[in-house]
Amino acid sequence: MKKILIAAVLAGTFLTVRGADPVTVFQTDFNSKAEYDRWSNTPERSFDATGGRNGSGAVKFTLPQESSGLSTLDIPVNELRGCGVVLEGWMRGEKLVPPKISYLGPKLMMIVETENTQTYPDQTKQYDSFDWKKFNIYTWIPRDVTKLSLAIGLQGTTGTLWIDDVKLLRLDPPGNAKLSPANQLRELQKEPRFRGVMSGGDWSEDAFRTLADYGVNLMRFQISKSPGEDNVTEQGFRNLVNRSLQTLDRVLPLARKYNINMLIDMHFGAGTVATKLLSNELSWEPAKQQLLIDVWREIAEKYKDEPIIWGYDLLNEPRENNYTYIEGNSDWNGLAERIARAIREVDPQKRIIVESTGWGSPADFPNLRPIDLPNIVYSFHFYAPGEFTHQGVHNRPRGIRYPGVIAGREWNREELRKAVQPVIDFQKKYRVPVYVGEFGAARWAPGAEQYFDDLISIFEENGWDWTYHAFREWDGWSFEHSSDFNDNKRSDAMNPRKAVLLKYFKKNNR
Repeated sequence: MKKILIAAVLAGTFLTVRGADPVTVFQTDFNSKAEYDRWSNTPERSFDATGGRNGSGAVKFTLPQESSGLSTLDIPVNELRGCGVVLEGWMRGEKLVPPKISYLGPKLMMIVETENTQTYPDQTKQYDSFDWKKFNIYTWIPRDVTKLSLAIGLQGTTGTLWIDDVKLLRLDPPGNAKLSPANQLRELQKEPRFRGVMSGGDWSEDAFRTLADYGVNLMRFQISKSPGEDNVTEQGFRNLVNRSLQTLDRVLPLARKYNINMLIDMHFGAGTVATKLLSNELSWEPAKQQLLIDVWREIAEKYKDEPIIWGYDLLNEPRENNYTYIEGNSDWNGLAERIARAIREVDPQKRIIVESTGWGSPADFPNLRPIDLPNIVYSFHFYAPGEFTHQGVHNRPRGIRYPGVIAGREWNREELRKAVQPVIDFQKKYRVPVYVGEFGAARWAPGAEQYFDDLISIFEENGWDWTYHAFREWDGWSFEHSSDFNDNKRSDAMNPRKAVLLKYFKKNNR
């Protein structure tokens, strides 16, 4: 059926192919000069009638010296609002020189414009000489989009690039989802019931006793990857999951004793690629996705009758900007639902936590599709503005104060509230619970205590359960350390950040 649909497409025309997933909205193979001429002209490009993948046509870009040559084409946006889209294309390179600025180079790019923003998602970079290779980029089109353009070519580099078979695919819009009344809250939670911490590496009884004294009643427990462990092969992934669950089983008696609920967090997925800040670029291999589903079903079967297990956090900070459609795979919305349904086969009630994409960002909540199952909790992480919260991390500049002007923007409590408004809107629209899985700031960040107080007060007024990142992990996030950048010794002494957190922890009904 797929071959028939594609064969029926007139090359270079805009169309909507109903009944396929995803939907092809535009494609061109550059087999004719007419297709080539539809794109904007630039002196650096030419039509190569026999330079394409199969000896057919292609567009060729040549830069003998460092400059820029981009060719663009506008795409109608009405049927793309609020949808995920995948831009695919084939490239061949010859003597491409890496540019001075990392985001330049060969370009298969979208230009997405709204009244207030302009974004430029583009493909993974490759340089030197290489044979025909397929590239792709995935992004969400805002509902308020005003213009969408495709751009191909070279920027800030030298060399020759051929491009062929460009295609734009649309996924189903998330806004079509509906929840049955049974899976909506009759009344939104008015205040948090669970306030806690992200786990670090201290599993001693003293650590649990200390957390109980602080008032903590929830811990987000990481299924983590140790150096040298493998999350790519099935056996490797199962080994790291089992190793983490052995630690969890060992500390469950302490969790029960001190009444600290445990949330199981899949910090690494099957085949996912994690950044140095541990977000997960999803694997699009159907077998890897099925492995993640199977492992979650097994975890739920194991812990379904354990009351101190609070829930299942399906994947830490999923990212899908390299989404590639393969028959049998899913984007994050689809994969999260498949995992949730597998869990519900064996555990009908425990919380299932679904994070938004884009590093668990509040801004990506409009792209999150609610799942029509009982007790699904939607989650985000918050570290905005990153210039403040991550100052001193990986050698970033320090001395940035909150509240104040940060990266050209006035940041204060009202600005924080605006940043989480997409979450508030989502919760009100679907009447579902929300949980803040991570937030924090480097301990030396000037004004961190005010940042904590402002942010937590917003969580509190919206009734969101939350966990601080992190307890006895890296000392840079620690509220048990001083604000002195050079002092890496934990202290029992009170400090302003610790005082703020304990003020809210003590509100827990333990």
